Amino acid sequence: MNKEKEYESIHIGQSEDLDKDSVENFEYEEIDYAIYHLESGFFATQGHCHCEEQALLSEGTIEGEELECASCGRTFSIVSGDPISDPGMKPLKIYEVTEENGSLFLNI
Repeated sequence: MNKEKEYESIHIGQSEDLDKDSVENFEYEEIDYAIYHLESGFFATQGHCHCEEQALLSEGTIEGEELECASCGRTFSIVSGDPISDPGMKPLKIYEVTEENGSLFLNI
């Protein structure tokens, strides 16, 4: 049986409001998400790092397609969520971001 995955599409803003090579926090129903605008497009991950401090990823530093947590210094792939600096760490949960007529939607 081939069942399509259902998701909720939430309007998160306009594409021109998010600068390239930046990350913004987006909260929906008391859950934080990190929204990224990279050279290769728009991406989203869970909003907090897995580190002890549960730091907001929107406070991290972006270099290319990698994000460094501002608190623990670990790096992750923004595109895949995979840990880079600490391969044994749990990957970040990733979400699809779609763009329609300049509007951005987070699919959760």
